Amino acid sequence: MSDDEDNHATSGSIASTAELGVSEASLELAERVALRLDIYDKPAIFNMLSSRAKLGAGIVTVSFLFWWLLISNSSSDDLDIGVSKFFALDFNQVALAVMALAFLHSAFGDFGREMGSLVPSLISGVMIIMVLLYVGEPVVTALMSDSIELNTGLWRSARLALVGAGTVYGGHLIVDAYLLLWLRRFLEANEDIVLTPPSEVEELSPIE
Repeated sequence: MSDDEDNHATSGSIASTAELGVSEASLELAERVALRLDIYDKPAIFNMLSSRAKLGAGIVTVSFLFWWLLISNSSSDDLDIGVSKFFALDFNQVALAVMALAFLHSAFGDFGREMGSLVPSLISGVMIIMVLLYVGEPVVTALMSDSIELNTGLWRSARLALVGAGTVYGGHLIVDAYLLLWLRRFLEANEDIVLTPPSEVEELSPIE
């Protein structure tokens, strides 16, 4: 095996982590991020980081604008009716809670997956259940009581679903951008490490 191959860190980790001067956990995280996003060179990392950060921030901003225009400043909603059974939040507060919980679901879920950690994944599961409860509550309340009309319940649930889905998707993109930033810094700090696509690894592997 040549010296160049000894310094090649691929998805199979040819060089040992001790020789590379990095922790095994960091190298494995870099490999998982590169494999999931299918990105292995620095210029592509720069481009994807920028695009995902801008798109994620834009989607989250649109979700906030949607909340501000159609929920917070909506004259058609009487916030004194249909108060949530969960923590007694009015509709405006529920919408803010849905966006916050949706973002936390994305953040904890993505970090839990990449880190292979149980606790963040559990927290992410709790967050998405709370989001679904808040989104479905207006419709269920309208069907099971006379406190709000059915069309009001449907319109409220639809708006909550939109702001929640937008924040979840935007949150995923923002977390991806953060992970790409970490990957870029990791590769810059460890110039001997080169992440290679699995297809190239198979081509370089000797045939027995």
